[in-house]
Amino acid sequence: MSKNPFRADQVPSALAVVLRDLPRVAVAFSGGLDSRFLCHSALLCGCDVLAVHVYGPHIPPQESAGAAAWAHERGLRLHTARFDPLALAEVEANSPQRCYGCKTGLVALLRGELAPMADAHDRVLCDGTNADDLQAYRPGLRALEEGRVRSPLAEAGLTKAQVREAARATGLDRPWQRARPCLLTRLAYGMRPEADTLAHLAAAEADLAALGATGPAQGEALGAALEEGRGGALGDFRLRLTPEPVLQAEKLPEELLPELQNILIRHAFWPCRLEAGGKISGFYDAGNSTGRH
Repeated sequence: MSKNPFRADQVPSALAVVLRDLPRVAVAFSGGLDSRFLCHSALLCGCDVLAVHVYGPHIPPQESAGAAAWAHERGLRLHTARFDPLALAEVEANSPQRCYGCKTGLVALLRGELAPMADAHDRVLCDGTNADDLQAYRPGLRALEEGRVRSPLAEAGLTKAQVREAARATGLDRPWQRARPCLLTRLAYGMRPEADTLAHLAAAEADLAALGATGPAQGEALGAALEEGRGGALGDFRLRLTPEPVLQAEKLPEELLPELQNILIRHAFWPCRLEAGGKISGFYDAGNSTGRH
């Protein structure tokens, strides 16, 4: 019999204290590192955990598939629900408060999904917000406060770096996984999001993630790159619409530029400005103040 790789004794003490007061939780589960670590730690602390994953036009289908696969592998109870935020006022206008509007609708949907469940009446709704998120431009945090959603990682004061460290220590797979925010963040404020546009962005980013992989290994490389958030040969990257296409990437290997251009042409995102290095996240929020909004 193989040894259990999980280490409950390595759950950060401050987080364990928070989780002990939350014996039954429903976790808004994206499949990213923070929500995976929260579910993982809650299970190690003996909590009764229900993960709730929403899918919709703003979520790449590969990410939903990866979230479901991980929940199955971890033995985590999973509930899925469709959520389409595109008709919500702040999202439709794509204002700087789009995340607030989206999260407000999401919290309402999650509570509506939980309400008829026989064993969910006393579950505490939680999410994977960490302490670093409290210092960034995150309009959605106000929606979480208004919706009485708990954020155990932030309450325990855990930064992203500490989450990664604790993930390794407790035996969680892929502690290096990078954030992949929803597809709405690829559009400049004021651009109305359309389901077709988001689908094209998701498909283009999937091909860009597999850039440089060839032959039978391409599918495996794509899955690994998306799951780990590495983005393959480009490192971390985003394909933005400003409304003109802009590809931000940690790396732009010269030998792969012809293949990269072909991908962008195939998905109708060429011509496209290419930007290597620099800060990948927060592209449209550089001028906004930080903290809770």
